[in-house]
Amino acid sequence: MLHHMIVPLLIGGAAGGVAGSSKRRRPVVRTIIKGGIAAKRKIESAGATVVAETRKLVEEARAELDQAGTEPHY
Repeated sequence: MLHHMIVPLLIGGAAGGVAGSSKRRRPVVRTIIKGGIAAKRKIESAGATVVAETRKLVEEARAELDQAGTEPHY
């Protein structure tokens, strides 16, 4: 996930190096970094939710199959 943040950071750094002083670059670079961190946290949270729900579904399916006389229906 970090590689998604590197490209904008490099582009911003290169553009800032040509265009102006570090005082003007710093807020832009901080905004890019903060946006990347926030996006990463949202993605990780969504991924954890999907994994938890999938595990719950697998446990339910196993419990149904473990009951006596239960056959899978296709």
